[in-house]
Amino acid sequence: MQRLNWLCIFLALPLSAHAEADGPDFWRVRGVAENDVLNLRRYADFRAPKTGEIPYDAQCIINRGCKGGLTYDEFTTLSEDEKRQVLKQRPRWCRVSYQGLSGWVAGRYLQESSCSSAAVEDSKPRAQGVDPYNYRYRIEHETVSLRHGRASKPIAGSTANNITEVAQQPVFVDLNDDGFRDAVLILQQQTGGSGTFYYLAVALTGAAVSNRTDATAGPVIESYFLGDRIKVEKVSFADNVILVDYLDRDKGQPMSMQPVVRMNKKFSLSGDKLMALP
Repeated sequence: MQRLNWLCIFLALPLSAHAEADGPDFWRVRGVAENDVLNLRRYADFRAPKTGEIPYDAQCIINRGCKGGLTYDEFTTLSEDEKRQVLKQRPRWCRVSYQGLSGWVAGRYLQESSCSSAAVEDSKPRAQGVDPYNYRYRIEHETVSLRHGRASKPIAGSTANNITEVAQQPVFVDLNDDGFRDAVLILQQQTGGSGTFYYLAVALTGAAVSNRTDATAGPVIESYFLGDRIKVEKVSFADNVILVDYLDRDKGQPMSMQPVVRMNKKFSLSGDKLMALP
């Protein structure tokens, strides 16, 4: 009975204190200042690229699972100093979804929260149109279907997987003038080697579904290869032109060097193709 009481107390503690429970269905943000946001990361590391931001007072954040933090045995047997050392080496991170965005956040900024059906609906993106995190893209003439912003496919003859992910928060615009929002975004792909390949991609509602308020699937557009291990700084849209600002290397420079050469490219959507403009 005493162990059961300890377990109840343990599961009620903040997220950073334990790692063995499955966790609740929903979180809310805690410990973030009013003039700040909670950053979503591509993977569980403070140095990982951002995939979006969550407001300081957000609720109804969907829990996709957590890792790291203290185990039950560590929580009940270690001293406070030892616990702090473990949390430094193995911080708790949680994968979450919020208003169409998905990524990893530091668990210490999350707290269990209830969420009514009405609140869940209010937390969904209000703009009608495409969901770029659950969409089909074409990369190097092969169709890739993302789920929650990610796709993983085993590589034949290898133990590695071909990983495709949304690299940063999409830009929403009406590209095909159908009254629904489309998305312009950057995809990154790792194919088992040392390279990380970046592509410009678009997700369209498409005429076939443009009369639906939950339009999520349109024509598949061939993505445009931007470079290997580049640094994308900004994607924008103006005067029917997609603008991509990124850093690359000079021709002949080794890939081990950091990209520092500023590049600016313009694209337009022509039928089912992304066209690079002069």
